[in-house]
Amino acid sequence: MRVALLGGSFNPPHVGHLMAAYWTLATQDVDRVWLMPAFNHPFRKNLTPFEHRVAMCELAARDVARVEVSRIEAEVGGEGWTFEVLEHLQKTRPDIQPSLVIGSDLLLERDKWRRFDRILELAKLIVVHRAGYDVPEARGPVLAEVSSTEVRRRLGANEDVSEWVPRAVAEYARAHKLYVG
Repeated sequence: MRVALLGGSFNPPHVGHLMAAYWTLATQDVDRVWLMPAFNHPFRKNLTPFEHRVAMCELAARDVARVEVSRIEAEVGGEGWTFEVLEHLQKTRPDIQPSLVIGSDLLLERDKWRRFDRILELAKLIVVHRAGYDVPEARGPVLAEVSSTEVRRRLGANEDVSEWVPRAVAEYARAHKLYVG
């Protein structure tokens, strides 16, 4: 099975993530896209608890065929390095041919990634085009420019996020008082 791993903080998941997943399904040679919330962020970002981010990803993905949510980063534990996730997947799911979907912004930061060379050995790289981050490896149209920081601020201030976040995700975040205070 050909699986495209779309990792991230998903703090919260937004329409930009869904557009990247759908574009990957529509244009790349993959059977599934797995949204892969970070269990521990390797750069020590302050994250909403993992279970909330998984639940929001499940809500975001529920209406998109062939998009699933993976808890693989929790299985791996550790520091959250992508190469460790790919090595774990290679050992536990040899039936999977992985691709890794990243934004062009992250490709520009590849020197910060641990063992980027190993990542390239273990997975095909799919680079989606993020606004303002032009790299030759980026494919497809520029995806929606959505700031997770701004989404969190707006949710915390009880402002409208209807054009940036799936309705069910916004409702969940508000019901659980995420991003408030």
